[in-house]
Amino acid sequence: MLLDSAVAGALKTGAKPGTPEFRVAMRDALEGVKDLAASQGVFNMSPTDHAGFDERSRVIVKVEGGKWVYQPGL
Repeated sequence: MLLDSAVAGALKTGAKPGTPEFRVAMRDALEGVKDLAASQGVFNMSPTDHAGFDERSRVIVKVEGGKWVYQPGL
């Protein structure tokens, strides 16, 4: 999902794939991804945050009776 989003953005710059300009456009597009919902969480990338996960991606669960139980508010 991240690459789909970034490739589309990089192609819009007119840079040719395989060139240094395209690599810069890919980096810039990846670092510009905002609010991309994926199965692992919500991505908000930046030049200083390449993990991209915010608090919406973090949850606490514990096992009770052999089942995962969400622990809100922790």
